[in-house]
Formats: sequence, C-alpha cells, structure tokens
Amino acid sequence: MVRTKRLVTFDIDGVLCRNPFGINPGGLSADATSPSRLPRPTWPLERWLYLRRKPMPGAVEGFRAVSERFDCAVVSARGEGARRLTEDWLRHTVGVSPPLRLRSSWRERSSAFKARVIPPLRPLAHFEDDPNTALLLAERIPHVFLVDWPRNRGVERENIHRIDCIADALPVLEKLARNSGPSGA
Repeated sequence: MVRTKRLVTFDIDGVLCRNPFGINPGGLSADATSPSRLPRPTWPLERWLYLRRKPMPGAVEGFRAVSERFDCAVVSARGEGARRLTEDWLRHTVGVSPPLRLRSSWRERSSAFKARVIPPLRPLAHFEDDPNTALLLAERIPHVFLVDWPRNRGVERENIHRIDCIADALPVLEKLARNSGPSGA
C-alpha cells in the first residue's frame, strides 16, 4: 500500500505522555546499543506504570495537528505486556489508534530497539526525548525532533531539532516535507 502522506513516528513517554513524577531519567550512555545485562526492576510490572498518566503539555493538540498533515505511528520501548493499556491510553487521551510498535524483550535496550525498528519505516522524522535514541536515529533517518529535557541538553546534530512541545515542530515538518520530494521518498 502506497502512503499518500509522509510518515512521522513518535515515542510515547516524555513526548506524548508525562513520565512518572515528571522526571525524564534518560542521560547519555556509551553503551546505548549493547544488550541489557539485567532487566529493570519494574519490567514485570511495567504495564501498571502507565495507568492514569497525563499527556505532556500540548501533546494532544500537537499530535492531532501533525496527524492532519502526516501519517503517524508510535514506536515505544514499552513492553508488549503494556500494549492494551497503551492502545487504550492513546484512544482515550489522544483520540487516535495509530500503528504501534512495542519492545518484546528487556534484553534489547530502548535506543537499540528504536534504531532497529524505525529506519525501515522510512519516516521523515521521529519525535523523541531520549538523548541516546536521538543520536542513533540522527544517523539513520532524515530528522529527529528532541523534546527539550535537562538531561538531553548538549545533544546537537544538524538534523536534530530541539522543541518544547510537538506543535513547535509543525512549521519545520511542513518545510521538510516540501523539500524532501514525494511521499515515501
């Protein structure tokens, strides 16, 4: 099936959905793509971490505005065990059910998972909050929009665009789409 609009992908936590306690835990790591040696202690309980979470400021309106002009998909390092809660959250909070890709194992780090899954989708851009993922994706896809968190400051590349909220990206996305050629190119 041929897309009529360019694809844009989104992370959830820290981009669409508030992180627990409003804290972004991500920081730069030298081993962002190496396999995890131990699961996070919360991995078995992960699906319950996402109950009753609020959206990021402006995320709902921003996502809707982007989705009017672009095809959207969500790629999250949340575990497959959280699929139903994640789909429900997207449907009830954002009002959409976009294609969703989730991580099947704790053994693959979040950044490695996204660096493997996102490039074959050929998105024009990805929205992210993790510095490691942003740097990896900037090498593999045309553009990354990085939500400005204190722990990802200093992450700079020509194709990494720092934003405060999703809506900030829309004028840049539209310009990129005009300059990038036909859909799916």
